Amino acid sequence: MKLLARTIAGMAGALLIFVVFAMAYSTAKGYTVWYLKLPVYIISVNGKQAKGWLHRATNERSMHFTRADSSKPITYDLVFVEGENGYVSSCGTWIAPRLPAIPVGDLNPPCFLEGSAGRNLIRGPRSIAFTTDAGTWLEAHW
Repeated sequence: MKLLARTIAGMAGALLIFVVFAMAYSTAKGYTVWYLKLPVYIISVNGKQAKGWLHRATNERSMHFTRADSSKPITYDLVFVEGENGYVSSCGTWIAPRLPAIPVGDLNPPCFLEGSAGRNLIRGPRSIAFTTDAGTWLEAHW
């Protein structure tokens, strides 16, 4: 019985080491980008404080903005372009989880090809703001 327990524990340890190595390699090579939830932020919709959460990519090229003030949360993918303010895309039915970290791979990103969802993306040092296609003004400060 002890031999079986040791064998299972050894196999589980080896699998864990493999997964950690694979994630580290994928992150180092740029195949995976980690989105970290900002710990302190204020989200407003049309100037009124609202519920939601923000995840910023570790490479600081994009952000997931989740608005949760309505019956169904909505996540927007904000992509920043050097020299421009960037683009606002829809994440469709995918909602960014409230987890502190989200790994997103380059082969199947959750918001890929969902289409434009807003305009006038303004990026400040510790803030973002944009207008949705429905005309709603969304802001976040951290």
